[in-house]
Amino acid sequence: MLIGHRFERTARDDLHIHSRNLVQSTAVLLIGASALILPLAFIVFGVANGHAPLAGLDPLFSLLIFLGLLLIPALGLLLMVYTGIRETLLLSRLDGEGKRRTRNFFGRRERVHAVFRIDAPRHLELRRRQQAAPAYTQLWLVMRDGTEHRLTTDNVPVVPGSKRTDVWLRELADYLEVAVPTEVVADSAAGGTPAYKPSPAPTRGSAAKGAKPRKGKATSPEPTEQLGTPARALLILLGAFLAVLELTHVIALVPALFTGRLRVGGFRTGSTTFYWTEQPMVFSFNLLIGIAEVLIIGFIAWGCLRMAIRGRLRAGP
Repeated sequence: MLIGHRFERTARDDLHIHSRNLVQSTAVLLIGASALILPLAFIVFGVANGHAPLAGLDPLFSLLIFLGLLLIPALGLLLMVYTGIRETLLLSRLDGEGKRRTRNFFGRRERVHAVFRIDAPRHLELRRRQQAAPAYTQLWLVMRDGTEHRLTTDNVPVVPGSKRTDVWLRELADYLEVAVPTEVVADSAAGGTPAYKPSPAPTRGSAAKGAKPRKGKATSPEPTEQLGTPARALLILLGAFLAVLELTHVIALVPALFTGRLRVGGFRTGSTTFYWTEQPMVFSFNLLIGIAEVLIIGFIAWGCLRMAIRGRLRAGP
């Protein structure tokens, strides 16, 4: 079974639906392995041919290539470690809760993405946007109080009428004790109240003693996610790569302001030199494009380094 679900019943009568997509897992493995092998192959082939890969190059450009060779395997490793391609839907009638959990390619780094109530279900509903393909159908659990929870996983598509989807729907409907959905409705019907979230445990300090209420509208802190050491190291590497890339652009742009000679390089057209005295409009246009690139790259580099230093990432709603 390349793409499908595996159903597991525990001793507590919990239902665990493990979704797997071997095509997606194979793609992640190939991309990650290629990202680890290609930089090493580049160095080995260069040494085998009797040429030092970075010999005779500008020191700044050599540093840029070196950081790029480090960044490629780091991105491949990040894809395999931080991408949750193994998904599990955990339903517990005893606790009255459901969870959506993901794990990475190696079966580790477990993350719970959603927690919701299942103790008072009304019905299951298949939804799809108008003019969308059947594979983009989503399954929603509608509760008696109006709350709605998406049960569809991200790695296995829901195709109404297929044997895999029919078995999956029957298992869910049987466990939740609701009817099996047979029709697909328009996705515009979605939009219930926010999903259930377990209340956090009380904290020590002033919060436990009882802080005085502030005047005006109370503002809740933004949800953030702590970054691990590998993610912070990757952000530092990416920020350093972009910073060096920005520096190479600055070194090319600053002399152009004083000499009136701007050299622009392209992958297809090669290097082209523009002179202020010959083509003032073209020279100014390319200079402005270069300045915009410096600002954009600098902003992204600063964001990566700032995020790596703080060690926090703003989480989505």
